[in-house]
Amino acid sequence: MPSAQHGYTKAHRPLYIEKSGLIRVNKILNMFTPEELLECHIYWLEYNCQLARERSRQVGKHVETFATIIDLHGCKWNIRKVLHLYKQSLYIDENYYPERLGQMFIVNPPAIFPALWDLVKHWFDPVTKTKIIVIKKGSGTSALLLQHIDSDQLPHEYGGSCNSCSTAPNCISVYDWGKDTADDEQEE
Repeated sequence: MPSAQHGYTKAHRPLYIEKSGLIRVNKILNMFTPEELLECHIYWLEYNCQLARERSRQVGKHVETFATIIDLHGCKWNIRKVLHLYKQSLYIDENYYPERLGQMFIVNPPAIFPALWDLVKHWFDPVTKTKIIVIKKGSGTSALLLQHIDSDQLPHEYGGSCNSCSTAPNCISVYDWGKDTADDEQEE
């Protein structure tokens, strides 16, 4: 999965970044069972809770929420194949980890995003919906993210000064997910 923990927000929330648009849906569904994917999601939630507790000790302030950047650049319509998993993940989030989401930024939404959003927005609790910010492509993306995340905690591609690399702790790998598209070109 093209994702990583990547520092903290200005509110000291652990920051998770996922490049959802680069997920090769068919490949993931062939490699993992739905149960394994949900277990991975629960692990991620638990890890973020642990990071929040550690951050609380570091800054001497209570931190219990986390932030997420979901980058949809490259998202294709085949993402609908995993909508049931997103719905199950949301059920877990809202019933076992309520109020843990501090902020979610959805960046680089593709042209199909309004149709996808119409399918899933009713799954969200009204309070959760207020924590989700959709940022369309353009120069405003960086400015809005930098209002919430210090430059040194934000990857360069989102307007920050952190140059993501595969060897740095907590950085997103520079692995070229695009090179594995031979199987995935049929995913449309």
